[in-house]
Amino acid sequence: MNRSLSAVMLLTAAALAPTVMAADETPFISSDSELQFNIMAGELAAQRREPLAAAAFFMKVLAQQPEAELAMRTTALALVGKDEKLALKAARIWARQAPDEAEAGNAVIRLALRNGEVEASRAGAEARIRSLGNDPAEGFRQIAQLLSQEPGHKAEAGKIMDQLIAQWPTLPGAHYAKALLALRFGDLEQAEQAARRSLELKPDNPEILLLLTGVLVKRGDLPAADQAFARAAKASNDPAGMHAGYARLLLDAEHLPEARAQYIKALDVKPDLLEARYALGLLSLEQEDLAAAEAQFKVLLKDQKVRPAAAYYLGRIAETRKNYAEALDWYAQVTEGDSALDAVTRRAAVMGRTGEIDRARALLAQMRTQMPSLATRFYLTEGELLLESGAGADALKLYEIALSESPEDADLLYGRSLVYERLRQYQASEADLRAILKQRPDDSRAMNALGYMLTVRGQRLSEASTLISRALELDPEDAAVIDSMGWVLFRQGKLRESLELLQKAFSKAKDPEIAAHLGEVLWRMGQKERAREIWEAALSRDPDHQVLKETVKRYAR
Repeated sequence: MNRSLSAVMLLTAAALAPTVMAADETPFISSDSELQFNIMAGELAAQRREPLAAAAFFMKVLAQQPEAELAMRTTALALVGKDEKLALKAARIWARQAPDEAEAGNAVIRLALRNGEVEASRAGAEARIRSLGNDPAEGFRQIAQLLSQEPGHKAEAGKIMDQLIAQWPTLPGAHYAKALLALRFGDLEQAEQAARRSLELKPDNPEILLLLTGVLVKRGDLPAADQAFARAAKASNDPAGMHAGYARLLLDAEHLPEARAQYIKALDVKPDLLEARYALGLLSLEQEDLAAAEAQFKVLLKDQKVRPAAAYYLGRIAETRKNYAEALDWYAQVTEGDSALDAVTRRAAVMGRTGEIDRARALLAQMRTQMPSLATRFYLTEGELLLESGAGADALKLYEIALSESPEDADLLYGRSLVYERLRQYQASEADLRAILKQRPDDSRAMNALGYMLTVRGQRLSEASTLISRALELDPEDAAVIDSMGWVLFRQGKLRESLELLQKAFSKAKDPEIAAHLGEVLWRMGQKERAREIWEAALSRDPDHQVLKETVKRYAR
């Protein structure tokens, strides 16, 4: 506790605690005054963002007047302060005062597990199951969901589940819950065993069969998954929903063609199934089948719930086709929903591409005025627009204004670093990136950008490799980071290792800069025709990309 808080506490105590003289003439604070003092001190600590101090004061209040809402708040404060023992004490008071509140019981179950009180956690879980009376299977499902949120206590959670099943050994839902828990923890063998045991107890149940299907998909056994799903679909009263469910499982495992086939089957059964049509539109867009995507989104325009999102994606399709007037028209129709902000930024980007820079900037300035809490987002869009249009000096001035309002904003610092790099002010760019890393040591974006800049400049390749390697550990599937790692390996003369990574990056994102790098490595390895094919395809998509054009000029022309 800091000195200023202690001083305030003393002053507050003096103001709130009337002195009462006992027989021995010793002053003491009345219980009511002590209660009020702890309440006020706790509130003051909370306002000062000292969660542990606030929780400690509130625990003293709870000792005198246990009350559910304050106990819930104290639990949350203790968790923010990372004192899980204190959080458990508060949660137990919360649960006693509000025995019918599931969230209170959930908190005790999870916090007891975290504190090593496995038996207490198990007892709470059993009480939850028994509280549901005639529906213990639902209780097991809830417990599986709770325990799955504690991956750091996987063994203990599994032990609790096994102990609970021992009390309901013939309940299909108990084994179903065990399969769910094992699946969440990545134990596919145990998940399959539990799902099959559940199925023995309740043969041909569609829900259990779909769970088994999901486990088999995760294991990569698609033929067996298809067989299990065929049984599930046959037993279900909702075949369209089953096909959509199977498609989600396949999507999660990145089996995109198979997922697409299942969504098509779902639509064959139920043409108005929005989920299937929307997913097909997105999958078609992902696979660059613009005509198929357009057909799905145009049908979705008829439904008011998804019309804004459909209009947004139709705008993206028109923009990809370089039908900019049509794209602006679609984006202007997106005035609500989750896509509304993206539509505004895309409108500005399209205006920039068509030379209407002033109009785009006016739109973004208007949005900053209307939505000041999102000002950073609109500054970043404007900065990128100016940078891409060649107005680097104007972009730098914009970032200076933005950073005067939010000097430590990591996104703004990153945006300015890109401008500095484009203007060849490399020391300033590096300073911004290092400022980000000082604030956020695990910012993989800043690590990657700094490492890549050092690589491109041919400086400190060892440091560049270290930075990019760490970024790759943090974001192993990020195409930009994989590309950077491939490029630093190329600069180190490791062509084969470089090629492997750049091919992986290119499979994830058909980015023009990745295409430039991949083509250059192929060219150096003697695969000139393949390099030309990649460059020509990339130029057809992004004919004005500077790095791509410079690379092609150096080699192929």
